[in-house]
Amino acid sequence: MDDSFRANKASANVFDDYQKHNSGLQTNTDLAIVTSLRGRYPDWEVTVTPSNTGLLHFAKAGMAESQLDIETDDFLAWRMHSPTRDRTSQEPGTMSDNVEFGKYYYRWNDENFIVYSATCQQGLHVGANNHYVLHKRGHNLVDGRCKLTDDLIAAASQWSTNVHDEVLVFDQGMWTKNSELWASVQSSSWDDVIMNEDMKETLVKDVEGFFGSREEYKEFVVPWKRGIIFHGLPGNGKTISIKALMHALYKRSDPIPTLYVKSLAGCHGPEYAVRQIFVQARQYAPCLLVFEDLDSLITDQVKSFFLNEVDGLESNEGLMMLGSTNYLERLDAGISKRPGRFDRKYHFTLPALPERVKYCEYWRSKLAKNNKIDFPPKLSEAIGDITEGFSFAYLKETFITSLLMIVGSRKTSKDIEGLSETTETHDELSSLLLWRVMSKQEKTLRSEMEDARRSAEEAAASNSTNGASNTTIAPAS
Repeated sequence: MDDSFRANKASANVFDDYQKHNSGLQTNTDLAIVTSLRGRYPDWEVTVTPSNTGLLHFAKAGMAESQLDIETDDFLAWRMHSPTRDRTSQEPGTMSDNVEFGKYYYRWNDENFIVYSATCQQGLHVGANNHYVLHKRGHNLVDGRCKLTDDLIAAASQWSTNVHDEVLVFDQGMWTKNSELWASVQSSSWDDVIMNEDMKETLVKDVEGFFGSREEYKEFVVPWKRGIIFHGLPGNGKTISIKALMHALYKRSDPIPTLYVKSLAGCHGPEYAVRQIFVQARQYAPCLLVFEDLDSLITDQVKSFFLNEVDGLESNEGLMMLGSTNYLERLDAGISKRPGRFDRKYHFTLPALPERVKYCEYWRSKLAKNNKIDFPPKLSEAIGDITEGFSFAYLKETFITSLLMIVGSRKTSKDIEGLSETTETHDELSSLLLWRVMSKQEKTLRSEMEDARRSAEEAAASNSTNGASNTTIAPAS
C-alpha cells in the first residue's frame, strides 16, 4: 500500500466526533460524520455510500487494496471466531474483525482513497452501516462531484450485485449469498437425475429453451416470461431436478443466475417479502426464480400481493418462475390453473420399473471400483423388481442402510441377522451379500411405508370426524 497519501494524525479526532454524536439519542450521526470529515479533511471530497455497495468485499476479492488504519486513527472493532462446521475437523476455524468504526487506506486503479466505515445512530434507532469515501480534491471534479469516487462506487456496486460462486437465497426477510447451496448445485447434473427420458428432454428444452428465445417472444409479441410447477409426492426427484437445472443454466455461455426463495417470514411481513423478491428478480433478469414449497409460501394472506407481482404493471421480462410442491391440490386455483401464470406442470411420480432399474444401475456405477461389493447387472433388475411402490428417496435409503450394515458387519466380524429370511425369488442371487441385505431392508422399509400410510389415513379420518363434529355442535348465528 502506497504510504505517500496517508492523512495527518489529527484525523483521529473523527473517531471522537463519532463517539460523541453516536451516543446521543436525538442525533443524526451520519450528518455529524460528514461534517467532521469535511472540517478535518478540507482538501478532500467526501462521498457517502451504503456499505452494501461492497467496497471492502471488492478489495478483499483482489479488485482493489484496503488496509485498516490501526496506528494513526482510533477504531472500534472486535475479533470474532467462526468455528468449523465439522467438529471432527483439525482446522482451528477462522478469525475475523467486526469493525463498527474504522478508517481504511484504499487504492483502486492507481488512485488513492480513504474510506471510513461507521454504524450510524439515526434518532432513536441504529441506522445502517455507511462508507464515507474521501479523495484528494483536484482536476477530477465534475459538477462539484468527484468522478473518480463515483467510478469506484459504480465498479464495486456492479461487482457486488453479481454473485460469485454463490446463490441468492431469500429467507427471514432478506437476500443472502449462499455458497453452500452453490457448491451443492455444482455437484448436481442431469446425469444424476433418473426420470422418464421423454419428460427430462421436454423439461430441459422448456426451461433452457426459454432463455434462448427472447427474440422469438418479441417477434410474436408474447411477454417473455414463464411459470412452471414441479409437483408430486416427496422423494421423487423434484429437488435434485431443480439443482440440475440450476447447474445447467450456470454453465451456459451466457450464464443464467438463480434466485431461491425459502420463506416469506420476517419482521416486515410476507407482503413486504413478496415485493422485495420481485424487485430483486427484475434486477437480475433474465433469471430463474425458484419458490420452494409454493403451497406453503403463498397463503391466503399474501396471495393477492403475489398475484399482483406476477401479473402487475411492472415488467417481468426474462423471469422464469419455478414453484415446487408436494401437494398440487393445495395450491389456489388462481395460481395453478390460471393461464399465463404457472401454466406448465411436471408431475414427479413414483418411479416405474425401468426408472428403478436405472437408479440401481446408477448405484452400480458408483460402486464399480469397490472390490468388496459384488454387484452384477442382473442384481439391478432384481432390486428394481422387489421395490415396486418405492420412491427414489426410499430406494436411496435401501442402498445406504444396506451398505452401512455391510460395513458394520465387516468391522465387527459379525454376521447380519435375518439374512436367511430373504425372498424366495431370484434364488440364483442368494450367494450375493448385497442382494441378501437389500432384500431384508426392502421388507423393513416397506413395513415402515405401510405404517406411515395407515397413520396418515387415520389422522385424516380423525380430522374429518372432528371437523364434522364441530360443525354439528356449533351454535347457530
